[in-house]
Amino acid sequence: MNRVFSFSILLVLISSLFFGNCASPGFGPRGLFYTKTKIGIFGTGESSKRRATSCVHSVLGLFSFGDASLEFLKSRSKIQNVTETNWTTFAVLGLYANLCVEISGNE
Repeated sequence: MNRVFSFSILLVLISSLFFGNCASPGFGPRGLFYTKTKIGIFGTGESSKRRATSCVHSVLGLFSFGDASLEFLKSRSKIQNVTETNWTTFAVLGLYANLCVEISGNE
């Protein structure tokens, strides 16, 4: 019984090393089981009136979809002058991950 339990734990650890990053946000620190980060990329310190966020997603590292480009965000929110840009990442067990781009700015 003890041997089966030890083998099961070893199998889970080894498989998490190989498959743990199947779906990964790609940037910033990553946790083996769970990741949630916010990374400041750009900021001018100016106040802003508008904010927009868009995400890209990955499922099992097999399917990826979304548009988080700066051009898409600017056109969707009518922001002309970007004053701040942040990335937020989220991942769970290599099954699902996303990277969101958040911009703030003015018309």
